[in-house]
Amino acid sequence: MVDARILNALNINRFIAIDIETTGLDYLKEEIIEIAAVRYVSGEPKEELQFLLNPGRPIPHNISQMTGITDEMVANASHFSSKYGEILEFIKEDPLIAHNISFDLSFLQYHIEKHKNPAQDSNKAGNIYFTVNEKYDTLALAKIFLPFQHGFSLLKLAKYFEIHPQSAHRASPDAHTAARIFLKLVEISLNSDFRDVRKINEILEPTNDSLKSYFMNLQLLLASGRYHVEPDLDKDQLLVSTNLYNIIGEDDTPDSGRLKTEEIDEKEISTFFDSGGTLAQSFGNFEHRDVQVTMGSAVARAFNKSEFLVVEAGTGTGKSMAYLLPAIRWSMKNYGPFGRVIISTNTKNLQEQLFYKDLPILHSILNEKFKAVLLKGKANYLCLDKWYTILKDMKFRLNNYERSKILPLILWVKKTQTGDISENNGFTSERNMSIWSKFIAEDNYCPGKSCKYYNQCFLWRARNHARDAHLVLVNHSLLFSDLATKNSVLNEYANVILDEAHNIEKVATEYLGLQFTVWEFRDVFQKLHVKESYETGILIQLRKRIQLSDLEKSKKELIFGHLNTLIPQVKTNGMVTQGFFKELTISLRSLIPELTRNEYSSRYRYRNTDGLYTKLESYVQELKENLKNLHMGIIDLLEVLREIPSDSFNYQKQLVQEILAQSTKLEGLIANLDFLVNAEWDDWVYWFELPNRSESDDSRLYAAPLKIADILHEKLYRNLRTAVFTSATLAVGKTFEYFRERSGLNLLKHGHLQTLLLDSPFDYEKQVLLAIPSYIPDPRSSEYRSTIKQFLGQLLREQPRGTLVLFTSYSLLNDVFDSLKLEFESEKVTLLAQGISGSRHTIINEFKLHPNSFLLGTDSFWEGIDVPGKALEILLLTKLPFDVPSEPVVQAKAELIEKQGGNAFLDYTIPEAVIKFRQGFGRLIRSNSDYGAVIILDNRVIKKMYGRIFLESLPAKAVIFHQEDDLWEELVNWFQKIGKIA
Repeated sequence: MVDARILNALNINRFIAIDIETTGLDYLKEEIIEIAAVRYVSGEPKEELQFLLNPGRPIPHNISQMTGITDEMVANASHFSSKYGEILEFIKEDPLIAHNISFDLSFLQYHIEKHKNPAQDSNKAGNIYFTVNEKYDTLALAKIFLPFQHGFSLLKLAKYFEIHPQSAHRASPDAHTAARIFLKLVEISLNSDFRDVRKINEILEPTNDSLKSYFMNLQLLLASGRYHVEPDLDKDQLLVSTNLYNIIGEDDTPDSGRLKTEEIDEKEISTFFDSGGTLAQSFGNFEHRDVQVTMGSAVARAFNKSEFLVVEAGTGTGKSMAYLLPAIRWSMKNYGPFGRVIISTNTKNLQEQLFYKDLPILHSILNEKFKAVLLKGKANYLCLDKWYTILKDMKFRLNNYERSKILPLILWVKKTQTGDISENNGFTSERNMSIWSKFIAEDNYCPGKSCKYYNQCFLWRARNHARDAHLVLVNHSLLFSDLATKNSVLNEYANVILDEAHNIEKVATEYLGLQFTVWEFRDVFQKLHVKESYETGILIQLRKRIQLSDLEKSKKELIFGHLNTLIPQVKTNGMVTQGFFKELTISLRSLIPELTRNEYSSRYRYRNTDGLYTKLESYVQELKENLKNLHMGIIDLLEVLREIPSDSFNYQKQLVQEILAQSTKLEGLIANLDFLVNAEWDDWVYWFELPNRSESDDSRLYAAPLKIADILHEKLYRNLRTAVFTSATLAVGKTFEYFRERSGLNLLKHGHLQTLLLDSPFDYEKQVLLAIPSYIPDPRSSEYRSTIKQFLGQLLREQPRGTLVLFTSYSLLNDVFDSLKLEFESEKVTLLAQGISGSRHTIINEFKLHPNSFLLGTDSFWEGIDVPGKALEILLLTKLPFDVPSEPVVQAKAELIEKQGGNAFLDYTIPEAVIKFRQGFGRLIRSNSDYGAVIILDNRVIKKMYGRIFLESLPAKAVIFHQEDDLWEELVNWFQKIGKIA
């Protein structure tokens, strides 16, 4: 409990915690249904204002389900218009506390104004009623003080602080919970390092951030030294030291003396996974699986015989352990490139499972210890040199918005062991990419060992440890981008294991390709020079440092001369670039009538014969000329700066490196401009994307190599000794022929590639009802959409179970959602949809939380979703997941196959669809105790010749239903039967 004297010193001895419940998230469209305001004095609740409000319309079912507030409960409640005066009178001028306070206040501000001045057409929430109140957001404070916390919802923070609210998503309990969380965060803040708080105040000084007054009061309190609070166990630091580390067995480095290759004992690998083996002895709930033993032996044999191995291992096989153990044994017996093993995955989830779950288990039970490193691309790591440089020179490097946004980085930097921004949940780099890009080491910026922070550098620490590790975990993106830069990150290696290998062709195509966007230009220009309320950028920083330096006058004037030429050139380049992209957009739009319009995609292919270069020639030449002049001017400036003795002015080394980095980017942009506008290479595919808004000029050009198989063979396979490719879906028609050809494995010498097809240990015949209603019309017919809606409506009424519906287009998904949402509301069943109900992570969690809910997903939801148990009991596959034929890469690959004498539909379209189809099917059964029904709503699987390829790829036999009543009756009977067994 925080002492009242401390609260007084912080000016929060009195505060009001508020919370509201609403009919939705948009304050312009939704209504308030409950409000609570609790006055705390000396850390204790003293007065409370709480009441329900009648929104004047039905409460959405998902809101009722979440809050417990029903239409009946608010039927006789007051309307907001008669209560807002009471709210304002209660609050008066006391400080306000809330979780995500901008949400609560935007609703209150807007609705007070709407009811106070009903004639006024206001489309925004002003800041006129609570201007005198200090405002403290527990969400913002938690992100600063608890950057490693897994989620910042009110419930997750309450759990972290061991606060047990009476109920969730009700205004009064939530307001009390927010108040108690606030007091806990105050307690944590009292144990802050004074220097950190002073730095936060320095960052916030020119801003209007609502937390500014709190940190000013905190600094004064800490400076006084009058109060000391004993800290509780630092859970945040404990989390860092146990879970957020990118090296396992840091001191377990390989013996550098052994250079020969030595075989591993295949029998020992088999024994390890046997029912009486090491794994079984270490874990009481171990489940013996013959397929795991078989796979482990096959991977060991591949290492011993220097072979390539393709393994399809179904869900539940235990394939991760089956390849990790042989990899560890091999790498421990051997040294150098022949011993080190690179393990690559496609998804972050699998990468984290391997590194934070599977490898620690093996490290704890194996007698000989190994070293494993989790390695990512440099854009994931904080550059300490940039970090400290920017913090010392904020005036010319950060605007006010950016200053507030970097607060969650301050304490994280002091605690992190890895510098990997993905572990900082208080700062989402994807949403703040322009800010985060200021803190990462760009190409040609990093000076390596000559950097004064080299010994503490997160990036080099990870890379250096990866060089002498037994295992290095990466993702496919890093693996293939490293190929494009000639192994500049991973260095030499001879052994690779690729999990989720069915994705390698697509990922390789993406990362070996090129792109060209206006944002790349703006990034360079804004880093060089930008003029907003005041001038910032590298060139302005350089001018300031030269002015303050002791350089002789002639040198200063020489540098100022270059700067006076370059700064206007940056502005000119910005205008010319904007003009180019405006004309590019006009030219690209003019191509569309000649192309096939496609409802599924905004991507359009273009060729050299479309004459894009001819249409844009004068604009291309003008842009190239300006870019080259700017580039040459920067090179000339760098030449002058290199002739000046080191340490002639502050930040000399960093500024030169930053200018060099932008020079390198400009060089790449000039090269990409020529390559993409000319579109001359036959073995590349070129396409563009147009902006959705007609007034936008954000058009984008892309290109990708077509012959990925040849590139992989030349750049990757020829340098490998052993490679293992594994996934739950690699085979088509029980063979690996398609995967071999698309991945380039067919180019290996005869006998060098081995294959293994392992069935899942699940009993699909007992666990799954695979149903095909033949009466559903062909997906290409005009009746299909209405039939799908009717089917889902009837499923809702007949079998309201956890249901995942997989679509192949957003168009149909959105149409179904819009048509059925009211019916779901009336039946009080939650309906969630990708792209509508929140982020992927959010809606999957909602799906798991709400029994019998329906989730509509497309594309990425066909794989990577893991929803075990009763949360998912019915899976609907609306259509066979054929690629859109007009997609540029798909179209170009199909053309190449036809040109080589093949059949694009049979040789490419169907196999791709079968693999995705199997991935979709695999969402249902995730454990031995799972059960459910898969219903295929595409009758082409039984009416087209190629349909049998899809059905034969599945591990369960299909039951065909010709009558609607028969299907519904069988579903009822099947779930009753399986319920009795379960």
